Amino acid sequence: MIYTIPEYYNQFQCLASACPATCCAGWQIVIDEKTQEKYRNYKGSFGNRLKNSIDWENGTFQQYHGRCAFLNEENLCDIHIEAGHDALCRTCRRYPKHVEVYENEREISLSLSCPAVARLIMGQKETCRFRSIERDGEESEEDFDEFLYSALQDCRNVMLELAQDRSVSLHLRMARILALAHDVQNRIERNRVFEVETVLERYQRPQARERLDAKLLRFAGQSKQQQGARAWLEDWITVRWRMLDLFREFEVLDPLWTEDLQEYRKCLYEKGCATYLEQELQWEQVAKEWETEYEQILVYFLFTYFCGAVYDGDAMRKVQMAVESVRILSELGMAAWMRGKTLPTFEDRMRLAWRYSRELEHSDPNLAAMERVLGEWPEYGFEPMLLQLLVHEG
Repeated sequence: MIYTIPEYYNQFQCLASACPATCCAGWQIVIDEKTQEKYRNYKGSFGNRLKNSIDWENGTFQQYHGRCAFLNEENLCDIHIEAGHDALCRTCRRYPKHVEVYENEREISLSLSCPAVARLIMGQKETCRFRSIERDGEESEEDFDEFLYSALQDCRNVMLELAQDRSVSLHLRMARILALAHDVQNRIERNRVFEVETVLERYQRPQARERLDAKLLRFAGQSKQQQGARAWLEDWITVRWRMLDLFREFEVLDPLWTEDLQEYRKCLYEKGCATYLEQELQWEQVAKEWETEYEQILVYFLFTYFCGAVYDGDAMRKVQMAVESVRILSELGMAAWMRGKTLPTFEDRMRLAWRYSRELEHSDPNLAAMERVLGEWPEYGFEPMLLQLLVHEG
């Protein structure tokens, strides 16, 4: 079994009681069957507490005011204190570890939803690298398309290289990645996965990036000219408004997140297109200082989700989610700046990232809703997304 992790993986340290958003509150914690049996058989007074503080029908810990029944006043876990780490359920032992399961490989990342992980990921100054180790482990028994998986891995390697090319703006890097995803998705849908290798070779030829950039910028310029700059910008801003509005339809894990989003939407859009554009131009300049943070988030989403396309064949949507997540977080940073009249600190930007991740990544209905929008809204087609990324380029 091959296990792949980001190089920063072993630098993680839990903040425990100092965490600004404990993982023991705000969501239901599911207990695996093996641990449920262990809790049923636990003896003594703590065993009685276990039996009385678990929702046995749903297999979850009971909550009080949104907090796990075993989370004490010091924000520490009474199960861990009383019975040790091995007594924790699988969910609590693993978090913030995130595991993607493939036939004979496991890709292990750390979840951006954890404040300590958000600090670790966004604080990385060097380009992110990954390392693989081989250990004993059981292979998955389900049907698995090894050829597609290998092609996706090769494609992701090129995408990660493009994402970390700091010689150009992050928006242009994301446009390049979208273009590559579009070409690869085309081969997947036509059952011509064997052509992906040729596609990747084309993207890696000498001067390939320069030629691609020229083509992308020419396309953006012609499109804006045909539609009219003013009309195009108004349509574009409407899309941004609608995306943030979508979060009101999401399953709500933190009610304060929904309230803050409404304030951010007002700050960004209520004064109209001209004001938004003026503010956004200023924001693009100041936010260049933090491009590395957004690059790390882009790499995180690509590494975590892209190869999952081996199960549904939808590589393009995985890339769209990665790109759109970066854009949303940048826009929320801009909104925080407009609301507070001061530039968001690293703590502010980090907090936006882990709050966004919690609402999106830890709710299957929310992930499904995001994928549905990216697949169904015409504004999130390949060409419209390119135009949104390239509006200020060139």
